[in-house]
Amino acid sequence: MRMTRIVKAGLIAAAAALALGGPAQADDITSMVAAANAQLAANGKNYRIAMAEYVTNLESDQVGRILFFSNRGNRHLGFDFVPADPRRIAAGWGGPGTNITFALDDINLTADIAGTGELSEIRAAMATWENQTCSTIPLTDRGNTGADVGLAQAILGFGGTGGIAADITHDGFLGAGFFNAIAPGGGAFILGVTFTFRWVDGAGNSTDIDNNHTFDAALREIYYNDAFAWEIDPNDQPGDGLFDIQTVALHEAGHGLSQGHFGDLFRTGDPLTGPLHHAPLAVMNAGYRFGQQQLTGTDVGGHCSNWAAWPNN
Repeated sequence: MRMTRIVKAGLIAAAAALALGGPAQADDITSMVAAANAQLAANGKNYRIAMAEYVTNLESDQVGRILFFSNRGNRHLGFDFVPADPRRIAAGWGGPGTNITFALDDINLTADIAGTGELSEIRAAMATWENQTCSTIPLTDRGNTGADVGLAQAILGFGGTGGIAADITHDGFLGAGFFNAIAPGGGAFILGVTFTFRWVDGAGNSTDIDNNHTFDAALREIYYNDAFAWEIDPNDQPGDGLFDIQTVALHEAGHGLSQGHFGDLFRTGDPLTGPLHHAPLAVMNAGYRFGQQQLTGTDVGGHCSNWAAWPNN
């Protein structure tokens, strides 16, 4: 199914109103997001940017981070989707029923992979998470967007319509400038990033309408860095300057499904040049070293803790 028209005129107008005078810069990304959230509030929207999680190329010696952009009201750090959330369904991007929807932006593709190979690889990554037997979560593929969607890119000044296509949207490949706005020099080391938007009440506080002691996620958006050389290779090895798209998509989809980073990273031998090690090695480690298209036991355990009870969590 191809979504040839998922952006309503009202969303296009909202995106224009939310453009904050050009691309954000890394040294003021927090203030830019605060301004964007203030504009969302002024436009009567009941969702806000809450956080961003990014994965890095570990050969840059930078490790992925979680950036929080808001005071969420208490010490809980997590955001989960609510089963059959009436707000997501009413907004048009959620459901049906207890399903979680996803969509792919087929406008912002990378020239590194011929045709639409990246779309197939991203769909394969989504299927890997859905096929975990501990979970009954049904993922609904809403197809390709047919439009340059992406709320985060629009309100931070990087183009697009600002449309919202699904609960989880893979919003395609953007230039290094978008990632420089997330972290100083981020265009050189951030491979992908996932933005979480939270639902808020009339006072601007995060909600927990299902009383599961975790705040409610409104939607998530995933972006990939087109400044890197992408390939399709499950056996990709360190040092070749190429990055397997399905491996990174699998990681970012994990964030889309409420998983955070985990695992330790350390060197043995020379503290600057010695070999890197993970403890444990997992798809959800905070950095990319080589192709890894299969989940580890730790990845599955994290996913099952989030989704095994769905939709009764």
